[in-house]
Amino acid sequence: MLGIIVALPIEARTLTRSPVPLGRAIDLATGARLIVTGMGHERALEGATQLHRAGATALLNWGCAAALRPDVEAGRLLLPAEFVLPHGERTGADPAWHRRLACTLSDLAPDTGPLAGTATALVTGAAKHTLADRSRAAAADMESAFLAAWAAKQNLPFAAVRAVADTADTAIPAAATAATDACGRIDLRRLLAALLGQPGQIPTLLRLGRQFGAARRRLQQAAATLRPQHFCRP
Repeated sequence: MLGIIVALPIEARTLTRSPVPLGRAIDLATGARLIVTGMGHERALEGATQLHRAGATALLNWGCAAALRPDVEAGRLLLPAEFVLPHGERTGADPAWHRRLACTLSDLAPDTGPLAGTATALVTGAAKHTLADRSRAAAADMESAFLAAWAAKQNLPFAAVRAVADTADTAIPAAATAATDACGRIDLRRLLAALLGQPGQIPTLLRLGRQFGAARRRLQQAAATLRPQHFCRP
């Protein structure tokens, strides 16, 4: 059985129209099992452990990422062959599975460059630049590298499919981070209050919304391509 780990409900909706309760796995029509964990590597590892105990024999991480290279545009599909942990350790996607995914997704031209792991959100361009210099990665997220390392210890094939939701020069407005919880839920009252206090954040917030929309559309295209192939699972 393939286990699919997703951080946010809005990312899970690119895979299924069914509601996915936080922390509880649901079965997809493809025979895979999907769990939404919330953001961060600790929650993701809890979800991976739950799927493994339920019989998962391979793990796929799915969702959005932040670009680190300036040439990686919003909506770009990412299919990393390698993952970089915060202290520089590197681990790879399952080679045979990665090749099948790359072949199946070739029309979407995925970037196969390294994906860096970060324990905290990258909210400024400077933070992204620093991580880019240190890791030489194309993009970063808060779950994939940690999951890849964990899966390697369990001898489980692992792969990640991501799409860029914010470019290397895009900062995350303070209003957005303050109003968003670990499950991606937005407190509209808090958001509006923050924007009233600092309306200069509105253009950046609108830009971020457009970039996130491009990422979601790309993930939907990837899902439509991979579902008939059962995600090329090992």
